[in-house]
Amino acid sequence: MSTQTVKASENPDFVNQMVAQALAAPEKEKEAVVVTPPSDVHVTLPGGYTNAAGESVTTVEVRELTGKDEESIARAQNLGKALLQVLSRGTVKIGKELATEDALDAMLAGDRDAVMLGIYRATFGNTPELQGFCGGCNAFKPVTVNINEDIKVKVLTDEPSFVVNAKCGEVVVTLPTGYCQKELVNNSDKTMSELTTILLENCILKINGRPVISKAQIQNLGISDRRLIGEAINKNAIGPVFEDISVPCPDCEGEVNTPINLGILFRF
Repeated sequence: MSTQTVKASENPDFVNQMVAQALAAPEKEKEAVVVTPPSDVHVTLPGGYTNAAGESVTTVEVRELTGKDEESIARAQNLGKALLQVLSRGTVKIGKELATEDALDAMLAGDRDAVMLGIYRATFGNTPELQGFCGGCNAFKPVTVNINEDIKVKVLTDEPSFVVNAKCGEVVVTLPTGYCQKELVNNSDKTMSELTTILLENCILKINGRPVISKAQIQNLGISDRRLIGEAINKNAIGPVFEDISVPCPDCEGEVNTPINLGILFRF
């Protein structure tokens, strides 16, 4: 490759050094300061949102996060709640309407992930440097990632609901929304089995033609059916696909493998 994607380590004291240099520098004649806003603050939803008027909305406006936002996000008790803060504070408009918590909650989880990725781009840019591990060198190395090129986005091509043929019969399932994400985040202390029940309770619409109206219906499903339905939800999920990225190592013949997700990008 002619262009090397692995770069030198980031200096953790860079900001402090820049501040010190600025304070030590001699005063200059004041000049007009031109602030260039982020080049792209619009996100195309991979699934789409239906507003209160029944209109289909496919674009969201986001903004750069500020220090005030950072302080609020830092007070979050865990990663899930931190990401909820990112979404709430960084989303400006859904379509032509100002973003509200109810509208964000009603959006598909994959759309919300796409919006958070847009907030990251508006705040930090499109080419972050992340830490990856090279098995050949047995060492961690920084890797430059291009968000637009390296993170694929799965788009909804049909309705968000689908049918799973399980042992218990025909199960009608829909993709998780923000309401489901919030409930999972607020119950992060539960066991994986309990979290699976919460997911399925939010996503299963009908079992053999009967609407799901109680948690007991989900708990009474066989373990194999619960796993089958959970796998179907993951398979049909839309939005950014967070997979490990691999690039050639400049120091050996191996590859540097870099995991990537929203938590890693925002460094929570």
